[in-house]
Amino acid sequence: MIGTELQIIQPERTEIAGSDAERLPTIHTTARRDDELVSVWLKSHAGGSRHTLRAYDRIGRRFIAAIEKAGTNLRRATIDDVQTALEDMRVREDGSPAAAATVNTQVAAIKALLGFAHQVGYTTFNVGPLIKLKKAPRKLAQRIMPEVEIQLLIRATADSRHPERDRALFETAYYGGLRVSELASLTWDQVISRETGEAQLAVIGKGDKDRHVLIPTEVHEHLKAIRNGAPVSALVFGIKEREINLLIKRTAKRAGVNEAASAHWFRHAHASHALDNGAPISLVSQTLGHADLKTTSVYTHAKPNESSSRYLKR
Repeated sequence: MIGTELQIIQPERTEIAGSDAERLPTIHTTARRDDELVSVWLKSHAGGSRHTLRAYDRIGRRFIAAIEKAGTNLRRATIDDVQTALEDMRVREDGSPAAAATVNTQVAAIKALLGFAHQVGYTTFNVGPLIKLKKAPRKLAQRIMPEVEIQLLIRATADSRHPERDRALFETAYYGGLRVSELASLTWDQVISRETGEAQLAVIGKGDKDRHVLIPTEVHEHLKAIRNGAPVSALVFGIKEREINLLIKRTAKRAGVNEAASAHWFRHAHASHALDNGAPISLVSQTLGHADLKTTSVYTHAKPNESSSRYLKR
């Protein structure tokens, strides 16, 4: 498509002479507008996960809108213009301040977009390196619900509009440790019955990496109860990511637990409770699809079982 393509331009001379910039191939784009550049940028990440692409698309286009609001565009933007646009994005659409972690995600994506724009010759200067990420405070401990609250949340689905579906959804989120995107995209052909009565979930996670997760027999039975003859290609829950999180918040309010709960809180709880109950950290990491054990180890720091404070006299 014209205006959204990348081209590799070969140098006129192939012999080694002059600076590297004169003799190495360069990458250019035919994009002429900022929105076209965002489309090219997204194409360059075509191998990434659907979740990442959606986030990049949303962040990139909001940034372009903020740049336009500042009265300029990417090609003319100064560091002051970029900072003004970033400040505009620190506020949600409803006027409330965005979480620090959300802001950092946006800044990291915008730095990548600015670097890409310069790399492909769309801009003459990359202001990305001048933008610094602020370390967001980790609030993991506050997001780990006790086991009793998880069970209260699951039981509260009995009063929802779709009690059987919602119970199966919450149980799959907790016992499978699935991300909200994995819950929303789960299809029946990914639910594999095991001779033990358990179910094996063939999950497609971040970066389209697949992993296999076992869920208990009781949860499997609850899943089978909601299928109602649906084809293997059908979605198991038939509910979008945003709707899943809204459902959890409504149910949390009825259950009398933290209304800030989201699908990811089930995942946090899975990791923390499994480790507390003696599961090997390597197994928890494998179940959650973490690429590095360091990611899983944050749960051991969030709820330490030992502290030097116990050795101080009282």
